[in-house]
Amino acid sequence: MYRITTDQQSQPQIDALPPEALAPFAEVRATLEVAPWTAGDSLNDNNPDGAVRTLVFGPDRQGMVTYLVLDEQRRVDLLDVLWLS
Repeated sequence: MYRITTDQQSQPQIDALPPEALAPFAEVRATLEVAPWTAGDSLNDNNPDGAVRTLVFGPDRQGMVTYLVLDEQRRVDLLDVLWLS
């Protein structure tokens, strides 16, 4: 399992998620804990195996998480969490 971390940028974004985003975001976190490499796509199309990845979520795909996979530490850093209302 991977440990999920947040920072001074992503934690306030998570705290500001509306109620309808909470369950889909919880699913994202659970997925990233077990399969961060297959959950999202590389942020850089020229580097499909890149460690910085994005994952779209929500019933209408209105959320997006950008994250960094650090295999050596078995850690996923959440970099950016967006929700379009």
